[in-house]
Amino acid sequence: MSTLNSNNKNIFLALGISAALVVLSACNNDADTTSSAAKADSASKMADTSAATVGPSKTVKTKKGNASVTMSSDKKTKIEKGSDGVYVTADEMPQYPGGDAAISQFVSNHINYPQSDLDDNKEGTVKVSFIIDEKGNVTNPVVSGAGVSSSINNEATRIVKQMPAWKPGMVKGKAVKTRLELPITFKINPES
Repeated sequence: MSTLNSNNKNIFLALGISAALVVLSACNNDADTTSSAAKADSASKMADTSAATVGPSKTVKTKKGNASVTMSSDKKTKIEKGSDGVYVTADEMPQYPGGDAAISQFVSNHINYPQSDLDDNKEGTVKVSFIIDEKGNVTNPVVSGAGVSSSINNEATRIVKQMPAWKPGMVKGKAVKTRLELPITFKINPES
């Protein structure tokens, strides 16, 4: 009887070790994937594809994309008002709350890189033209030029529409509507 118990113990021990190795192996293979809760948290920061298991041992690599903003330091001295009554330059140009670093952070945190563009390796810069009204609200965002793709262009305008109020442009101490152009660069991160 003790031989059977000893054999049973050895079998259970071997099964336990095998199960542990399978679990550790599975965890190691999925180290680059994230849980669905983590994906929900990171979706506002960066779009990614899910690493999917295809068959018993093949995995699909993930792609991640991000966006960044490069603010122009073009300082014109002459105040210009467009034919539509919107200023192109002002005494004081509109200012994003927190400055250039904060606008870059906002864009980076709110991007949802379109999956189809990740799959097609589409990258590039979209210039979004918009108006900051007298109250600092963002209005009329439109892509100026060709952009990258319709889905990336739409994502760029969506991000701009979500921006919080800016400090409005000023001319002779009075808040005025001012047109700005924001270049947003979409880039796919190298696969790991």
